[in-house]
Amino acid sequence: MGILAQRMKELRLENKMKQAEVAEAIGISITAYCNYEYGQRDPQTATLVALANLYQVSTDYLLGLDGPQTSKIILASNSPRRKELLERIGITDFTVAAPNVDESVEDGLSPAEIVEQLSLRKARAAAKKAGPSDLIIAADTVVALDGAVLGKPWDKGAAFAMLTALSGREHHVFTGVTVLRGEEAATLHEETAVTFRQLTPEEIRGYIATGEPMDKAGAYGIQGIGALLVSGIRGDYCNVMGLPVFRLGQILSSFGVDLLKP
Repeated sequence: MGILAQRMKELRLENKMKQAEVAEAIGISITAYCNYEYGQRDPQTATLVALANLYQVSTDYLLGLDGPQTSKIILASNSPRRKELLERIGITDFTVAAPNVDESVEDGLSPAEIVEQLSLRKARAAAKKAGPSDLIIAADTVVALDGAVLGKPWDKGAAFAMLTALSGREHHVFTGVTVLRGEEAATLHEETAVTFRQLTPEEIRGYIATGEPMDKAGAYGIQGIGALLVSGIRGDYCNVMGLPVFRLGQILSSFGVDLLKP
């Protein structure tokens, strides 16, 4: 099997698609697609471009023409907060490549174990489309109240329930961060305690109406309007934003990246 056929199959399986689904998505027959994936024929340029667009990779990657490349830093996250925090600590020359990963985990894991496992999973997924010398940074954040993990709210009702539960209480924010290069990977986590003031139902509804809670773990963002809900914090503020830069700096140093070196 040639490299094009191999990568077609790898990308299809990674995206959990059937051959017929890929064929329909790029506008060719299932027979033609199977011929390409089995290496029996080479697709035309238009089909290559359609495949590249479908999987968000380059045609050079599909054809195996993507190396050798200059090593680069890759942030495996679409979070604007993580992008901002990287730039704040002096990492400005990086690319964003957020992989789609299965975020389900086995029962019984602690919040710390969950975020470490998911950050490593994200880093490994991003590595499949990276060069061997590329440095990948991945992170995962959860909010925990009395040990129970609160994810992102799926609707306004869920956001109201989460914020009501957090009102007047202390909760903990856990972020796992992984740095990976080639076969070498290092993972750590940070934990920060956050206390909410007592909130009225009207305040909670007003905050939900801003739209800010809907894409955030625990239904709030401390870097935005959600700061009005917080009466105290113990630990790394950046961790609550989604990237513990202190822990990240420790890991990067072990990879030979010293952000404080002149």
